[in-house]
Amino acid sequence: MSLSNLTRISAMVLATLAMSSSLIAQQHDHADHQHATHSHDGHDHSAVEQGPNGGTIQIVGTQRIETVIVPKGIMFMLLDSDGKVVGAPKASGSLKLRVGEGKKDYPYELKPLKNNAIGVAVDLSSVSGHLLHMDVTLNGVASQPVSFHAMGKVADGKLSDAVLISLQATCPVSGKKLGSMGAPPKVMVEGKPLFVCCAGCSDRVKAAPQQYLAKYYTAKGEQVRPGVFKATLADASAIAAQKVCPVMDEPLGGMGAPLKVNVKGKAVYICCVGCAKKLHTQPDEYLAKLTKMGVKPPAMK
Repeated sequence: MSLSNLTRISAMVLATLAMSSSLIAQQHDHADHQHATHSHDGHDHSAVEQGPNGGTIQIVGTQRIETVIVPKGIMFMLLDSDGKVVGAPKASGSLKLRVGEGKKDYPYELKPLKNNAIGVAVDLSSVSGHLLHMDVTLNGVASQPVSFHAMGKVADGKLSDAVLISLQATCPVSGKKLGSMGAPPKVMVEGKPLFVCCAGCSDRVKAAPQQYLAKYYTAKGEQVRPGVFKATLADASAIAAQKVCPVMDEPLGGMGAPLKVNVKGKAVYICCVGCAKKLHTQPDEYLAKLTKMGVKPPAMK
């Protein structure tokens, strides 16, 4: 099921949600953007961590599951030890959604999606900022059904560290691939993040911040095919503003570093190189789609 196509039931449910008194209930004071509960009767829980696709990861039994909530739906991604999404084409499941302090549960059926996640298309724009409670059961991903409870809010459009690292790719000091020496430390320079391969390189960046900041935040990406370029940290703000691939309707960064495509002089970002052909053959359609989404693609540089 594509996240761009809402079912009739989803539309009716969201209309009900918009009128629900739960939408005017006090919002919980949660510091994290998305997180899962640590206890819920009948379900398996453990601490959560930031996921590579902008969500949060829970360890449920032997499964590493990332929960991603976007304005157009909810996705659950099975991850391997390297953080790659593992496809489950025969998976199914169910979701009971509750908004804020509301008492009513809204049931949804979960199905496999194009990006190998398991999820449902539902317009969550009217409940942005409200805490969502989710009771989830996934079938066909293990020998027994996998059940867990998660909580979170609609993604705020900020890029995760994993996406920023994929855009930067290398340490500005040593030139080594980020991640080759463990989790890359983050150094904030004038409010912008830079990642280094090790703690030793952090001091070098702090000693000459402008030198390294300019190197990565003005860099132009390598052309991988005519009109298609690798995105860099210079594209980070535009990627965050666009949020999703206009072809696949999936979060940018969910399939690795986004790519930048020259569409009639405008920079449009896609999730993978396979989407470039559709942009080039139907440019007006996708530019119009972005306009409808409220996105103004920047001029190609």
